[in-house]
Amino acid sequence: MSDVLIVGGGLAGWRAAEAAVKVGASVTLVANGAGNSPDIHAINVPVRADDSIELFIADTLKSGGDACDPALVETLCRESVKLLDEFPFDRTADGSYKVIQPLGCSVPRCVSIEHKIGAWALAKIKRALAGKVEVVPGRVVRIIQNYSLFTVRYSLGDDDASASARSVVIATGGWCGKYDFSDNPPELRGDGIALAQSLGAATRDLDAVQYEPTVALSPARLRGIPVITTMLHEGATFRNRLGEEFLPDKHANKDAISRAIFAEVKAGRGIDGGVWYDATGVSREILKTRYADTMRRYAAYGIDISREPMLVAPAPHTSLGGISIDARCRVLRADGTPVPGLFAAGEVTGGVHGRNRLGGNAGTEVLVFGKIAGMEAAAYATRT
Repeated sequence: MSDVLIVGGGLAGWRAAEAAVKVGASVTLVANGAGNSPDIHAINVPVRADDSIELFIADTLKSGGDACDPALVETLCRESVKLLDEFPFDRTADGSYKVIQPLGCSVPRCVSIEHKIGAWALAKIKRALAGKVEVVPGRVVRIIQNYSLFTVRYSLGDDDASASARSVVIATGGWCGKYDFSDNPPELRGDGIALAQSLGAATRDLDAVQYEPTVALSPARLRGIPVITTMLHEGATFRNRLGEEFLPDKHANKDAISRAIFAEVKAGRGIDGGVWYDATGVSREILKTRYADTMRRYAAYGIDISREPMLVAPAPHTSLGGISIDARCRVLRADGTPVPGLFAAGEVTGGVHGRNRLGGNAGTEVLVFGKIAGMEAAAYATRT
């Protein structure tokens, strides 16, 4: 039996494991893939002189359309600055942080490590926890709570197994993998929400789904791969079938951009259900340094994005609703009381982003709330 059992092998789950192990708790992690975590390019942290925690809070609340939980937003933004002490984010020659401007942010706020912080952080945490966490590959199918003890049943191929723990963290990601055209891996189908509901958890905003406006339609091997939207602030643009630019505000949120693309397609000015994402206006040097992964990905199929556009369309990207939690990541019932010993973090939860997520906030969310969930679950387990 473990003190803490974590359901989910993405960054939120591993971050919870890291936090729990640091305070001496024993941890079992049941993983069914890493979800979207390896594709996190950068995260929001206010680091510039013209930025602040208060502006970060205001941008997040505005983006969410007044549907965010203010306590969760406050926690996200205030705790984000602590990440500066944990991660060696990229810096310029003068020592300042390298930042890019994500959609919806008033100022450049995204920091990264070689533009692949998700994969970098996952690898770092896994190395640090090697031999300290029991890792079980499998898909959790049921969680049973019997007073202060949880029994978690999971499938391992054709076999079923179970494990017990004093507390559980659900970090299974969202459900956009269930759509036919999505940039999510297929295992992201909302399992964690159903598991929490079976234990009495409340949910919120389950109708809220954010579309990524720039998901590759072709070539076939790249179909469903997201293309980073921050290139819009570097000189990229959208063009319809007639070669016309049609997006008046490149600082618009992702939902507004997706609606603009759908409008072009509906009006008959699309290309095979999408539009051209044209990065030829971005300097080749910026493409080679800041967007090297995208350049390499397309170059493998004979496409030089500095010279020719990419065919993209909006696709379900982030499920914004999910399990109701408080700022301590405790899973809540409909009456607002916590389910004892049950915690959740990451995209499986609701309330952080409201009706629209700021670009860059997904990575910040999993790092901030994953850590909180692990600390709180360990504290609960070791005092019961």
